Amino acid sequence: MPEMIRFNPDAVYALTLTNGGEVTASFLRDGSRWKLEGEGVEGEQEDADADAVQHLLDDLASMNIVRVVTRNPEHYEKLRVTTGSTRVVLKSEGGDSLLELFIGKQGSDLISTYLRVGGRPEVLAVDRTLLWQVSRPYQEWKAPVSSDVDGSSVDGVKEPYSEAP
Repeated sequence: MPEMIRFNPDAVYALTLTNGGEVTASFLRDGSRWKLEGEGVEGEQEDADADAVQHLLDDLASMNIVRVVTRNPEHYEKLRVTTGSTRVVLKSEGGDSLLELFIGKQGSDLISTYLRVGGRPEVLAVDRTLLWQVSRPYQEWKAPVSSDVDGSSVDGVKEPYSEAP
């Protein structure tokens, strides 16, 4: 069985997600924070949801190969691991590529994901559910907005009126 490429999540400086050749989200590390750039950003970079980015990096760094699904390129389309599929690229601060993955379908066991590493021919089943993470809409990668409301000025919360069905 091939070995999974290991990397240190703290060494990742840039993370890019593409789908169908289009960048869906691009992140740059800014100290302990992540900045979101690319399509959908008006003007400067925005704060990304650092917890979501870290969760994805931790899953990628700790995933294990469950099995080799196929080495036959004729099956790439069915498993959704073609070069036009969802692609994850991790780079170091110096721009060196740490990892390139083509993320495919969720495994039939519902807890694994099919993927292909860079230019390798084999499609692997790994022990992580990655598709939902890399398929997040752009807006869901933005940092949560918190409200600084002084609790002493709140009289109560009014429930919206709804009729019973």
